[in-house]
Amino acid sequence: MAKGRSAVSKSFAHKKGREPVQHVSGLSSSKSGAKRKNETVKFGSLSRKQKNDLKEYGSLIPQDFQDEEEDDNAGGEEGEPSLKRPRRVVYEEDLDREMEEEQIQFESEEEEKSDNDDDEETWEKPSAYSQLVGSLQKTSKNQTFYARIKREQEGIEDEVSDEDDDEGEEEYDENDMTLDNDGENEEDEEDEEILEEGDGEGIADMEEEQDQIMIGVESSDEEGERDEDSYARHFADDQPKEFDEKISLIEDRKWVPQSFEDDVLKDVVSYTPVPDKTIKESKPVTDLVKSKVRGRLAKLWRKANEDQLNSVDESQIFTPLQERLFQQFNEYRDVLYCNRNLDNANEIRNAYILHALNHIHKNRDRIMRNTNKITKAQADHVDVGEIRDQGFTRPKVLIVVPFRNSVVDIVDMMIKLSGSEQQENKKRFYDEYRLREQENVDDTKPADFLATFKGNIDDHFRLAIKFTRKSMKFYSDYYAADMVIASPLGLRMMIGAEGDKKQDFDFLSSIELIIFDQANNFLMQNWEHVEHVFQFLNRIPLDTHGCDISRIKSWYLDKKAQYLRQTLMFTDFLTPEFNAIFNKHFKNVAGKLKIKQKTEDGSIVDVIPQVQQTFTRVDTTSLAAMDDTRFKYFIEKTLPGLRKSAIMQSHTLIFIPSYFDFVRIRNYFEDNMYSYEPLSEYTSPKGITRARGQFFHGRTSFLLYTERVHFFRRLNIRGTFHVVFYGLPDHPQFYNEIVNFLGLKFNEASAAEEATFSCTALFSKYDHLKLERIVGTERAQKMCTAQKNVFMFA
Repeated sequence: MAKGRSAVSKSFAHKKGREPVQHVSGLSSSKSGAKRKNETVKFGSLSRKQKNDLKEYGSLIPQDFQDEEEDDNAGGEEGEPSLKRPRRVVYEEDLDREMEEEQIQFESEEEEKSDNDDDEETWEKPSAYSQLVGSLQKTSKNQTFYARIKREQEGIEDEVSDEDDDEGEEEYDENDMTLDNDGENEEDEEDEEILEEGDGEGIADMEEEQDQIMIGVESSDEEGERDEDSYARHFADDQPKEFDEKISLIEDRKWVPQSFEDDVLKDVVSYTPVPDKTIKESKPVTDLVKSKVRGRLAKLWRKANEDQLNSVDESQIFTPLQERLFQQFNEYRDVLYCNRNLDNANEIRNAYILHALNHIHKNRDRIMRNTNKITKAQADHVDVGEIRDQGFTRPKVLIVVPFRNSVVDIVDMMIKLSGSEQQENKKRFYDEYRLREQENVDDTKPADFLATFKGNIDDHFRLAIKFTRKSMKFYSDYYAADMVIASPLGLRMMIGAEGDKKQDFDFLSSIELIIFDQANNFLMQNWEHVEHVFQFLNRIPLDTHGCDISRIKSWYLDKKAQYLRQTLMFTDFLTPEFNAIFNKHFKNVAGKLKIKQKTEDGSIVDVIPQVQQTFTRVDTTSLAAMDDTRFKYFIEKTLPGLRKSAIMQSHTLIFIPSYFDFVRIRNYFEDNMYSYEPLSEYTSPKGITRARGQFFHGRTSFLLYTERVHFFRRLNIRGTFHVVFYGLPDHPQFYNEIVNFLGLKFNEASAAEEATFSCTALFSKYDHLKLERIVGTERAQKMCTAQKNVFMFA
């Protein structure tokens, strides 16, 4: 300490020549003001607070100035000049001698201190880095982490007694984190929710740090084989030279179409930027590992999918439909599948869940492998070059479904397939997404209604799920999650609209796989929500959210992520809305497929009453003018025909697909004093009962009935003599169900009344997709192109 003091004095004196310099005094103790500034103070004699100040700031809080003020004011009476304590002045020739003396004194003190006081500590002025680390250790939330690192550096091991271990295990078991609990814990699940701070693509928890060491155990694939994986090719940072060329072709809509038939998929039309013959190839999948499925998923797949497989053939991995679809999924092509039904719904769900989990595991493995590589290179002082393997945010998979009951089915399959040993917040999830008491089910309802509306049918929800090596965490923070499952309404409420003060859509910036299941049900909710979600996918985020910019893939920064994003959409039938999404937002450079039925038989064959059904084509100049032309034809031609006689006017049900058309016709009936009852999706239960009663007893002549109210309630309207379809329904089964309303009165009606039953439907050439699902493909083509406008079926 003295040596350092003399060295400073010598250096300062050398700069000033032989000018006298002020001697730098030693560290002054704050314990007593009587000690002089030039006295040597031992570090061990300082208090704990002073030692902490030295370690953190590099100096004590100076109190010399206060002592000097006291000395300045001492020694004289009032009015007499004060006596100042003289400064010690030394010259350059004295500095060398002083340095040698103090060096000898310093060494002797060190020897005496080591002999007599082993606990005495020495102090050296900390560097700026040491001061920064010390400040972080005091202010950081990870104080336990720094303490553990310090103990490891000092060679001290943590001693944990067996009793503490037992207590920790008991506490762990109580938190409903294992499969054995089955969500029956009575603890308050709100305490279990831990929203961790997102760090972009970084791994936030200690378990994921351990995963970096265990990464070799996760998959049975070799390092060289990973490079041949379709995932590695499709999402590589270094895209081939033709990548930009394909984007230009896609933007110019210069797709190369190919049509082919498949025994399982039926009619398939593929679109690729450049000709691709491999899209037609369908090699059987005999080994999931060879198909680049992660080892754990491949091991658990057959057991998780056993309900869909043939129990006799143990070598079977997929059903024929799953095999065809997974081949396209695994090549990261976009798929619009329009042949979903009650029989294959579970097959499709299991297939895309396998693909989604496989994608998450591959992405996670790559990041951890590269993180280990970077860490090792930094330890060895080796430059590994530029590594870009991340996006702006962590979520990579988005699954959109209409109701909460669908989320339960998805999560159940994920738990089986992931093999996770624990699920955080599992009980809370089932409490919120399942009904506590199952309501009475009306078995008389159609099968599709019972399957769609079983359980919880709330359509406003969002669920973020985080996957680690051994666990799944529900209700994770969105920016620390790997997957988000939500409804269109739930996403819309979170995203907000342009100009809203509160908008949050950055978690959609790095979505690489988006799945729409039961998409036909979105038409009965609000299709604009789906279009709104597409507008905010793969945007540049407004905030960094802690991401490592140096590891973000180049095509993310270049706003080209939408050309690599895979979109999967599953629906029961094809509509113009799905075609618009397919043409506008399916821009995958790997290609896209539209899969539908080759021919439709039509639901008209399921009509029970023997009634004449008249289809009238309304010709129009354009699609934009279709609504006005249809309304004009209805009020000028169809409605007057119904009012010609009292028999035709009474007990007439008018089916209206669109709510906007419903409001238009309702206002017209109101202005012209028609006897009618409105029945829409917004009608209260009391209003529905009143409208059905008035119509059944003939107190009102017309009943306005929308497609949505039939979708959500599947009512049977008794007392119907005449049915008028203002427009054809999207769901083909709705046509025969509504015409069968006539049969409800048929059993009680007289022969005279039976002869008065009628059914009239309006359509245009733009309703071709709807028409072929009702009357069949061949009939629909003739009806849209024939010269006559009226077609009758008996």
